[in-house]
Amino acid sequence: MFYQLKRIFIIFTFLLIQIQIANSQSPFSLDKKIDIPLLSSGILLSGGDLLLDNVLKLNRSEYDGEIYNKDDVNAFDRFFMNSYSEKIDFAGDIVLIGALSTPLFLLANDKSQLFTDATMFAETLLIANGIKELTKLAVTRERPYMYYDSQDYPKDDIDSGDYANSFPSGHSTIAFASASFSSYTFCKYYPQSKFKIPFVCASYSLASTVAILRVMSGNHFVTDVLTGATIGTAVGLLVPYLHTLNKKIDSKDGLSMNISPIGVSFMFRF
Repeated sequence: MFYQLKRIFIIFTFLLIQIQIANSQSPFSLDKKIDIPLLSSGILLSGGDLLLDNVLKLNRSEYDGEIYNKDDVNAFDRFFMNSYSEKIDFAGDIVLIGALSTPLFLLANDKSQLFTDATMFAETLLIANGIKELTKLAVTRERPYMYYDSQDYPKDDIDSGDYANSFPSGHSTIAFASASFSSYTFCKYYPQSKFKIPFVCASYSLASTVAILRVMSGNHFVTDVLTGATIGTAVGLLVPYLHTLNKKIDSKDGLSMNISPIGVSFMFRF
């Protein structure tokens, strides 16, 4: 009887000996050497724009009633330019909200990681927004709808001087920043997921739709949205990437052994 019990115990012991491969850490971590410069840069860029644009009113243009000549536009942009469409403009705003919602998948992650994820996304949006807004201040470019009948102009843009802030596209910048951030973080969190490619395609499809609608609505030239997409993509990939450079190694990483009254188990963490 004792021999049989001993044999059963040995069998169960070997059944419980297993190597459990578990990713016990997030691929991202916060570090003051990275986050203080990033947050400071984002706040200075976006805050600087608020000061220069809204307080000092730098580079504010007053519309004099002129209808601009389409021949002054380069051939590439002229081919795709459109008059203003309020409905398409509104549709672009709605799709932008969808593009900005793609990082919501992060809510399904470990709740202890939410602050890190939220910080990275905030840094991404602040920096991308600051770069595109300061570029708008530095470059005066009338929007495509200014080359058509003045009755189609959105009055708010005319009154605020925004009609001359076509370059680059702000909607495209933010949409692609969100798409790139979401795609990069999703692939890092779930490298083996079968939804990785569909998620990336969906994220960039939303961003691309925003860019297309900005051109179709007459708010931007193609070169405006391409530049915005470039800025957004670069920032959206760079910010989360920098947070992988200082990944801290948990002291519990490695092979560990747990002994219990019913057996022994091994766990390998990395």
